Amino acid sequence: MRCRVPRDAGILAGEEDQAGCLRSSMLLTDKRHWPVHVVRLICAGPFVLASSGHALADEGDTINFAVGADVRYEDNLFRFEDGVDTDSLPGRPHKSDTIYALNAGIKIDKPYAQQRFKLDVMATQNKFQRNSFLDYTGVDYTAAWFWHLTPRVSGIVLLDQQQSLVDFGDYRTFDERNIQTSQFRLFSIDGDLGAGWHAIGGVSEVRARNSQTFDEVGDYEQVGIELGGKYVSRADNWVSLVRRESRGKYQGRELDPLEQLDEGFDQSETEAKLYWKLTGKSTVDAKLGYLDRTHDNFSQRDYDGAVGKLAYQWDATGKLQVNASLGRNLFSFQGTTNSYYVADTLSISPVWKVTAKSKLWLRYDLSERDYRGPIVTSAKTRDDLMQSLVFAGEWRPTRTVTVGAALQRDLRSSNIDRFDYDADSANVYAQLLF
Repeated sequence: MRCRVPRDAGILAGEEDQAGCLRSSMLLTDKRHWPVHVVRLICAGPFVLASSGHALADEGDTINFAVGADVRYEDNLFRFEDGVDTDSLPGRPHKSDTIYALNAGIKIDKPYAQQRFKLDVMATQNKFQRNSFLDYTGVDYTAAWFWHLTPRVSGIVLLDQQQSLVDFGDYRTFDERNIQTSQFRLFSIDGDLGAGWHAIGGVSEVRARNSQTFDEVGDYEQVGIELGGKYVSRADNWVSLVRRESRGKYQGRELDPLEQLDEGFDQSETEAKLYWKLTGKSTVDAKLGYLDRTHDNFSQRDYDGAVGKLAYQWDATGKLQVNASLGRNLFSFQGTTNSYYVADTLSISPVWKVTAKSKLWLRYDLSERDYRGPIVTSAKTRDDLMQSLVFAGEWRPTRTVTVGAALQRDLRSSNIDRFDYDADSANVYAQLLF
C-alpha cells in the first residue's frame, strides 16, 4: 500500500518470483528467501514501488532526486468475502478506502575506474482516508558496489531493505497494522576461468520481522552460501548450475510443541538455469531446481519438491512485446492445517508502445495454491485459485515527468470458508525527476 507505479509488463513476475533474492551472474533477482508476503506486494502484483519507476532512469546524471504522489482506491481493502458485516468485527474496519501516498527519494550511480557504486533510497508516506490506523511511512533502499578485483574477478556487495503493509489476503487480523521489514545482505563473486566458463558463488543474509505477531510466516534470520558454475557463449547465452545451503533461525519465538512452531531450519537447493536468445526477437529464461527444508524439532513441518520457471519474451514488432511464464514454487506458511503451499503459476502480458513517450500494457496472472503438511491430520486441506487482471498506461511528456494510471481486479476462490474474495482497485500517479 505504497505510492506505486504499475509493473512494466515487460518484467515477468507472478508468484514464481517470490522464490529467491538478488543475483549477479547467478544472483541478482532470485527472491527465494524473501518473506512471502512482502515479496508478493513488491513483486508478484501488478504494481511496484515508485523507486523502481521509469522516472528514476536518468542515465546522464550521477545523482537524481525524485518526488511523487499516488492516489489509489480499493473497494475491498481487507479482502473480505461477500456478505461480511464489518460492524461486527474488532475495530469495525471499513471495507473500502482511498490511500494517498507521497514519496521522495535519491538515486546515485557513480562509476569509478573498474568499480561502480549505486544507491537508491525512497521514503513513502501512506495515508488511509477511512482506516487511519493503517497509516505508515516506509523506507526502502538498495546500496550496491559492483566490484572488480581484476578484469576476470568481479562481484557485488549489496544491502537492501523493503518495508510494506502485509497483505490482508493472508494476514487475517483486521484491526491491526502489520508492517513487514525485509533486509538482505549479499556478497557475490564471479571468476572468469576462460573459454566461457565461470566459477560463481555468494554469501547472503536475510532478516525479516513483522510489527505484529504473524506465526504463519514468522520473524527470522537466514544465512546462506552458494557455489556453482556457469558457461557463457559468445552470443551471451548461458547456462548455470548452483548449490545453495542456508541456516534459518526464528526470532522472538519459543518452541511450541502444541502448535509445532519451531526455532530454526536448514534449507538446501540445487538449481540449473538457462538464458537463451532463440532469435533476434525472442528469448527463453528457464530454471529447474529441487528445494529441501528440514526443521530442528518438528519433522511434520518439513517439505521438499521440484521448483522451476519457464519465461518467454517475444518482440513481435517494434511496438509490441509479449511476455509469458509458467512457474512452480514452494513457500513456508505454518498453521494448524498446513505447513507450506505449492504455487503453480501462469502469467501473460502484452505491452504496446503507443508512441515514443507512452505505452499501454495488460497483465493476467493465475496462481493455484495447494496447501500441504497439516499437523492436524483430520483437518481439511486448503486449495486456492487466485487471479489478477491489470490494465495500465504510462506517459512521459518530458525526460523528468512520468504520469500513469491502472485498473486492477483480483479474485480468489477457495475450498475453505472465509477465504473467497473479489477486489477492484484503481490508481493514478505522477513522478518528477530532478
